[in-house]
Amino acid sequence: MSTSPQVEQLRTRARQLRFLSGLIGNCRALTVYTLAGPDTWVGPTPRSCSDALLAVRRQLQANQQSLVDLARGLDRRADQLEQQLPIVKAS
Repeated sequence: MSTSPQVEQLRTRARQLRFLSGLIGNCRALTVYTLAGPDTWVGPTPRSCSDALLAVRRQLQANQQSLVDLARGLDRRADQLEQQLPIVKAS
């Protein structure tokens, strides 16, 4: 595979990862913990329900950040490959 298609493939994948990160960032699961009160809970206690919901939120946020970090790494790799492309001089 030549370098130019590799660059485009890396950039496309980085865009896809950022899109997925955005989906996570906009999902209602990040705010569902705010809906849990003392009379709406699942588990042994309201506190354990709240703790579990906050743990899910933290995990989603960590996954979101991982996707962004991976996208940045792919962009850096694409930049490196672009710098290695031979310069074609017009005749």
